[in-house]
Amino acid sequence: MQAEQFYLSGVDGHDIFVRKWQRPDASPAGIVHLNHGMAEHSARYEPIADLLTAAGYVVYAHDHRGHGHSIPQGGLVGHYADNNGWRLVLADVGTVNRHIRQQHPQLPLVLLGHSMGSFIAQGYCIEQGHTVQAVVLSGSGYTSPAGLRAPRMLIRLEKLRSGPMGRSPLIDNQTFSSFNRQIENPRTEADWLTRHPMEVDKYLADPLCGFLCTNQMWQDLISGLDTLSRERNLRSIPDQLPFYLTSGERDPLSYHRSQHRVNKLADHLRAAGQNDVTVKLYENGRHEIFNELNREEVVNDLLSWMESRLEQQSPLRAAAGAGA
Repeated sequence: MQAEQFYLSGVDGHDIFVRKWQRPDASPAGIVHLNHGMAEHSARYEPIADLLTAAGYVVYAHDHRGHGHSIPQGGLVGHYADNNGWRLVLADVGTVNRHIRQQHPQLPLVLLGHSMGSFIAQGYCIEQGHTVQAVVLSGSGYTSPAGLRAPRMLIRLEKLRSGPMGRSPLIDNQTFSSFNRQIENPRTEADWLTRHPMEVDKYLADPLCGFLCTNQMWQDLISGLDTLSRERNLRSIPDQLPFYLTSGERDPLSYHRSQHRVNKLADHLRAAGQNDVTVKLYENGRHEIFNELNREEVVNDLLSWMESRLEQQSPLRAAAGAGA
């Protein structure tokens, strides 16, 4: 597998760090554009990229603002922007998308988002869904507008208490730490991510993972979740765009009181007019389903779904997306 790294310039001049993986001797079947989760970075997806490129896909992944190598010198870790952070994060996805289309104008493009990246992917599809041919959401879920009231209030209070650049242990306690408390006899504070101990240890040893995000970034994210929670906004997504929702059955972010928020998300998308929504849950799997013990099974199932959907995509539609 051949790997490249480069920067693209965002709409405000921000440097977006991008990785590209491909098999140089293969004729690509399509593109997968990965969007990583909160408090991690794109390099963690190299093992998944290895499996995807072996199947004939070119894989791109960029570091979101405040993450990985997209943090400017002197910039803040875990911080989108001082203002309009959610809008700028979505714009960065668009910048990478346009670059991909310029490089591969005839190939279908799959937008894959994990966790925070799954919400960013949905937000992008509301505005630019015509530029992708399929969407994969991993470790995602749905929260109603009413369900967002309490976290929104907590974030506002913490922002008043310690400022927009402050980092709140209380917010962490209500999110990441609460997820780990759902794991029986956890070995570490990150066991909620996956049952694979080696992957958990790699995450804990990675200096670019596991940090607290700023209050402002949490506020930006909650504003994005509020947009996604409203059915009228999702109606802007092309109704023929296929969605694949995958997660572990015991993902603490999505599994709550015997209900799986991934199923609720599927219902939400269907109610908004989406005609092709597939859900795949894995028994006993946790949050990072692509880093689980059955990673190869998960990726093979994804490849089967992508092949079935992309073979329906005509080159003309892909080319149309390139000019959008």
